[in-house]
Amino acid sequence: MKKLLLLLLSLYVVGCGSSNKLKKYYTLEDKTVFELLERLQKNASDKEALDLLPSAYQTALDKRKLLTEASYTTLPPGDRYMALAKEYGVLQQMYEQVNAIPAAKTAVVGLWDPSAEIIKAKNNAAKEYYNQGLEYMTYDNRQSAKSAYEYFSKANRILPGYENVRTLMTEALDRATIKVIVRAANYNNFGWNHWGFQNDWLQQQIITDLNNQSYSDVRFYSDWDANSRRIRADRVVELNFTELFVGQVYTDRQTINRSIEVQTGSTKTNPPKPIYGLVYAKVFITKRYMQSRATLESRIYDQATGRNLLFDRFPGYDDWSVETATYTGDKRALTSNDWALINNNNNTINPTRQQVADRLVRSCYNLLLSRIKSGVQFGN
Repeated sequence: MKKLLLLLLSLYVVGCGSSNKLKKYYTLEDKTVFELLERLQKNASDKEALDLLPSAYQTALDKRKLLTEASYTTLPPGDRYMALAKEYGVLQQMYEQVNAIPAAKTAVVGLWDPSAEIIKAKNNAAKEYYNQGLEYMTYDNRQSAKSAYEYFSKANRILPGYENVRTLMTEALDRATIKVIVRAANYNNFGWNHWGFQNDWLQQQIITDLNNQSYSDVRFYSDWDANSRRIRADRVVELNFTELFVGQVYTDRQTINRSIEVQTGSTKTNPPKPIYGLVYAKVFITKRYMQSRATLESRIYDQATGRNLLFDRFPGYDDWSVETATYTGDKRALTSNDWALINNNNNTINPTRQQVADRLVRSCYNLLLSRIKSGVQFGN
């Protein structure tokens, strides 16, 4: 007994002065057993360890067997049984290690397998978590649904598929989720096909982008999807283009005279001297340009109260232009800029109404999306 007390004291000093990788549930008695087992693993003939192990194991076992759920009355339902399961888990590790060392297995009489108690504790924990979830499901509000989901999730983690917990998790998550309905965009009193769009991509784009943001307990739907699935809206997103103007192409023309002094010949003297003269060219520049603009008005509001979460306008601009040129005269008089415009003559296609409208819509939308990400809170 004296030797066992000395070993306990040495373990206490070591445990206080160094980092211990064993779990926080290990008591001083547990550490004594694991230390003796480690010694026997290294040397099965360690007589002192063999002599001390039976008593050390019995002490750790007796202390743990005194524990019941009543030992954790301060813990919430379910948690008390999980605390008990973890305490028995220490004995399970002890049981497995003793079994793994022949000398230790021979020395310990009455080795106890706590696996049945662990299963019992986990079943009781899952039952209590499950019942707590059911209680919260009786309240018709999102916060209670979130609590129910958390309890059902705990039960499912302990015993996957316990009772009908997976079905209840789905139901609780649905109740806890804020449903945001995104209505189809209104394109300035015209249908989207008026602007040449193949489909109304904006509505689906914002739904996809916002769902990918992983908002906590928030899900976004189209109005069509919500109606077909009978989803009741908690929040509503409205998209209205108060302005969507695609300008016409204007043309400006100008003529620029160029001249430069170049060598035009040489004298007949010996040695010959260069003769310089001016050469001339005319550059005819054509500039085509189009100025377009749009304004997207967005309102995001609470369906029940009408309170605005966002109400603002987001402008978009599209300024398109292209310059081309031709020339007459001596090409040596042309500048590098002149050549750039002359070589740009293949760029003669004006953007289509659809292309401009698409750029405007995307410009407005990107501003809106940035604002939503940075400042709109969809939750309570």
